[in-house]
Amino acid sequence: MQWDKVKNVLIGILLAVNLFLIGSLGAKLWQSWQRVDELEANLRTLTAGYGISLSASFELPQDKVLPILSLDRSRADEEAVAQAMLGDDAERTEREDGTVRFENDAGYVEWRADGGVRADCRTDAEVPADEEAALQQARQLFSAWGLLTGDTSLEADDTAVTLTGTVAGQPVHNRTLTLHFGSEGSVEMNGLWSFGTPYTTVRGSGVSCGAADALLEFAARAEAGEEIRSMSVGYRLEVDGSRRLQLTPTWKIVTDLGEYLVDCAKKTIIDQEN
Repeated sequence: MQWDKVKNVLIGILLAVNLFLIGSLGAKLWQSWQRVDELEANLRTLTAGYGISLSASFELPQDKVLPILSLDRSRADEEAVAQAMLGDDAERTEREDGTVRFENDAGYVEWRADGGVRADCRTDAEVPADEEAALQQARQLFSAWGLLTGDTSLEADDTAVTLTGTVAGQPVHNRTLTLHFGSEGSVEMNGLWSFGTPYTTVRGSGVSCGAADALLEFAARAEAGEEIRSMSVGYRLEVDGSRRLQLTPTWKIVTDLGEYLVDCAKKTIIDQEN
């Protein structure tokens, strides 16, 4: 009987401790939600002062810390894609600026040192009648060229199809390839792309990507009257001072007028050509 009483007391103590911990966790979550709501309300007021509005569905993303990553240019992968598009008999020429061009009677593929690519070649593809047909044909072509992998996705805008993909589990906002269908089975492809596994070259804790700071900096420089619909963090592909491909932490802000890239560290709007 004495042991039964001790057990009941211990169970009661454990239940009380658990209830206290649950209550404490709930209070912290509630306070966190309140802070987020208050911050979002303040941001709506501040952006309105710049003539910018946040859509009703806008949600402020969480802050992140991302490292700067580097990529080595893969000429072997570039050549493999070119040969898949043109055939093995394509003639290869390289310019002083690092641009490599593959060309034969089927067309040409040109890779730049910054990851830029332009191509125009003939295929057996017909001009697609609608977006669904364009997606299907683009999927077949990108797959045959070795560009369609598990971390890539396709999106159609009329009959133009854009290939995007993640690197190191994060989106790269300007790493895209757009395919346009022409007459007589010709296709054009252009954009920025990279191959291989990224790596870090700079020691440190990474770049702090503060959503609220980036949003306010953008609002201060954006055109009055725009409505911000969403923002997401990731990378942008560019060339560093050593002409090495680099992935730089970057916010993408989507408005009713277009998409903008904002550097996480500098809080500056990036020229779309970059």
